[in-house]
Amino acid sequence: MLPLFIARRHLFSRKSHSVINLIAGVSVVAVAVPVMALVAILSFHNGLADFIGNMYSEFDSDLCVTPREGQWFDGDGLRQRIEALPETETVSATAEQNVLVTYSDRQWIVSMRGVDSLYGGVVPIERRIVQGRYRLRHGDLDEAVIGQGTAYALGVQTALPEPLRLYAIRPGSGNPSFLPVGLYNEARVRPSGIYALDEQTDSRYIFVPLGFAQRLTGAGNKISSLEVRLREGVSPETGKRAVEAVAGTGFDVKTRFEQKETVYRMVAQEKWIIYLLLMFVVLIAALSLVGSVVMLAADKEKDREMLLAMGGTPRLLRRVFAWEGVLITACGVAVGLVLGVGFAVLQQEAGIIRMAGDAFLMDAYPVRIDPFDLLATAGGVLLLGTGVSVLTAAGLSKRK
Repeated sequence: MLPLFIARRHLFSRKSHSVINLIAGVSVVAVAVPVMALVAILSFHNGLADFIGNMYSEFDSDLCVTPREGQWFDGDGLRQRIEALPETETVSATAEQNVLVTYSDRQWIVSMRGVDSLYGGVVPIERRIVQGRYRLRHGDLDEAVIGQGTAYALGVQTALPEPLRLYAIRPGSGNPSFLPVGLYNEARVRPSGIYALDEQTDSRYIFVPLGFAQRLTGAGNKISSLEVRLREGVSPETGKRAVEAVAGTGFDVKTRFEQKETVYRMVAQEKWIIYLLLMFVVLIAALSLVGSVVMLAADKEKDREMLLAMGGTPRLLRRVFAWEGVLITACGVAVGLVLGVGFAVLQQEAGIIRMAGDAFLMDAYPVRIDPFDLLATAGGVLLLGTGVSVLTAAGLSKRK
């Protein structure tokens, strides 16, 4: 293409060394810096999103089966049908209900989750233990694993022998604002471990043996949910369809994403909000192309007149000026992508940006480079740069 050839000669000719080239170089840097920032920030966001996903994978099962009406159901038959599916690896029964916990002179409302012996094979919550151990039975004694937020609120230490007192409303007692003690079921359990996940979760959930929870709530042999772990290589959607087929219309089957849909959607939306905000910064940087193209046009006045004398048209001149802006943008994008990817790799290998404290159980911010982010960044910046260059070239043409 003749316009591209002329534009490239204007910008990169070895004999062309002037203040115009310096201005073009500044425009390249002005585009490269926000591109680098966009790549780095999106990579950091990807890393944090993966961390959140991995964190919740250690608390939420691949699939959760709950009754569509009511809280409790007899899960023996359904459990056997789900276990027989080729898509499922392990199925665990749980019984969950809100209870009042007292320890010494402190009180706290928590969601008690009673789990069976297979629960650790479905949800690896033991990976999040920060004090004590994940153990729900010690001989004939029932034990509990509590969240770090609950432990802080109650002042619990696993090394101390004092048990937790749990109070649950007896079935059929209603739910008035003030209840006499006689309408509660009470039981004691010793804390064996403390886990840490996020502030909302570990301030809310405690884990106890399934039989203990059923006795305390008066549920008998009934359960409140079935937690399913899928076999390696089975997608959540495929597993969900298989479980729904055997569960029937009386049960809801939710994937891990659907169990924490608000959190995952918020993370995804935040990423594209960040992208749009930084693209505004790129747009401002792209406006520097206006000055560069105008100065290049002024510097090449004699060349432009010569081109017109040789039979060139105003349309050809517009395309030459537009291509000069596009080339400057492309150089800025290329430099920005290289710097952004390099910074992300350096963070991944060396962890140069550290997290304050140990709240997230990691030293440095995680990163993950997504090729789609690189394409979206390059495409968006090139589109903006091209638009600014074309409009500038059209304006120069009208003035001549």
